Amino acid sequence: MEFRDALGKASGFQSYQYRMIEFSLGYKTEHSLKIYENEPEIYEKLKHQLNRPSLYDVSIQALSRAGFAIDQHVLERDITKPYTTHESVQKAWQAVYENVDEHWELYELAEKLVDLEDWFQQWRFRHMKTVERIIGNKKGTGGSSGVSYLKKVIDQYFFPELWEVRTTI
Repeated sequence: MEFRDALGKASGFQSYQYRMIEFSLGYKTEHSLKIYENEPEIYEKLKHQLNRPSLYDVSIQALSRAGFAIDQHVLERDITKPYTTHESVQKAWQAVYENVDEHWELYELAEKLVDLEDWFQQWRFRHMKTVERIIGNKKGTGGSSGVSYLKKVIDQYFFPELWEVRTTI
C-alpha cells in the first residue's frame, strides 16, 4: 500500500503495450486511445494497430479462403470495433473440428488460438488475484472499480466461437 499514492491516476489502463496486445487479439476500443492523446508517438502506434485486422480477423479470412461460407458482413466488418460472434464462423470452426484430417492446418491454428487465449486468461486471473490481495475491493488507481472490473474482463473472449464450438462437437 505504500506505493499506491505515488501512482496517482496511473494504472494498467495506461499501459500502451497492453492495449497493443488487446488490439492485436481483437479487443478494440477506440475510446481507450484518448488516454494517449498527449503522447503523439504512442497514440499513432495504437491508432495504426486499431486499424489493422486482428489475429482473429486474419484467422476468419483463412477460413473463408479455405472455402468455408463466412458471411460477407463478417469479412467486411468494421475492424476498429470489438469482434462479436457469428453463426457462419461457428459453423466453419465446427466443420474444422469435425474433419481434423481434412483441415489439419486450420485445426492447428484454432488450437494455437485457444492456447493463446487460455494463457492470457490465466494471466488475467493471476493479475486480478494479485490486485485483490493487495487492495481488496478499493477503487483502482486509474478510476476503475478495481477487482470487480478485473473479474469482468476475465469473461471476455477474443476468439469466442473457438470456445463455443466445444459445446457443439
